[in-house]
Amino acid sequence: MKKCFAVLLLILSLSCSKSSNINYSFDNILSYKDTIFIKSRFADCGEWGGHNEIIKIYSEKEQTKLVYTRYRVDCGVRDSTGLIVQNEETKKNIVLSISQKAGLMNYINNVMQYKFMENEFGNSGNSFSVEDSENQLKISHYGSSSILMENYNDLMNKLGFPSVIVKSE
Repeated sequence: MKKCFAVLLLILSLSCSKSSNINYSFDNILSYKDTIFIKSRFADCGEWGGHNEIIKIYSEKEQTKLVYTRYRVDCGVRDSTGLIVQNEETKKNIVLSISQKAGLMNYINNVMQYKFMENEFGNSGNSFSVEDSENQLKISHYGSSSILMENYNDLMNKLGFPSVIVKSE
């Protein structure tokens, strides 16, 4: 009886210790040949949209890499379909540090939580999405709430990129 009690106590203590040591890592979200995209569109031109920013995250040679692309717009220039023309302004490649990966995890977690906020209705707002190349992940949020911009600018600061300031024309 004492042996059974000791074995039961040992099993319970081992099972409890495993559950409290969950290993969260940004690397766990990227599978082989998978890519994560963080896409943002800002309301520089009011209801017509504005400039886009795309962050591409992928693994290569056991490193997690990121490509940041920022586009600039002239609100008065449109293509044949009426869309605002996006011109590439900046393109930067970096290898992510542990703290930058933590910043990405925090950003994605916040975007997911914002899905529980009341939807905003309107013609002018910013759009933020997180999706993967395997079409297994797609989270998006649209609106003009300052919390969305703060979350994005926190990510930009963690990645070493400039904050976004939307100047509506």
